[in-house]
Amino acid sequence: MPPSSIRRALGAVKDQTSIGLAKVGSSASLADLDVAIVKATRHDEYPSEEKYIREILSLTCYSRAFISACVNTLSRRLSKTKSWTVGLKTLVLIQRLLTDGDPAYEQEIFFATRRGTRLLNMSDFRDSSKSDSWDFSAFVRTYSLYLDERLEY
Repeated sequence: MPPSSIRRALGAVKDQTSIGLAKVGSSASLADLDVAIVKATRHDEYPSEEKYIREILSLTCYSRAFISACVNTLSRRLSKTKSWTVGLKTLVLIQRLLTDGDPAYEQEIFFATRRGTRLLNMSDFRDSSKSDSWDFSAFVRTYSLYLDERLEY
């Protein structure tokens, strides 16, 4: 099995483990949100499926508590990942939530960032799995900086 196949298999196992933990560790409705976030930010090198993004938008459209839980889950996902695909998909999801989601997302992300969570601070992000991952890592860092600056205005 080539190294890239092993990495893909490990990424799939990590995603399935995260989904299993979300189902066990949360209430039913929060578990649905956590599962949708993991599925929207999988390790595979394909764009996120629109249905998961819409599900996240739908689950959080009426509840400030769900928005807060969503931001916390996204923050945890960003801080733990070493994969440029997960980092990029999470940042794209954050931008989509800021654009199409409830205005409370902007406030919640802004306050989480200012409370010290540093949600969008990915200045030390590195994916050293492949030679081209360094370029993707640089893009992820730049994109997170763009989103952070966008929140300040």
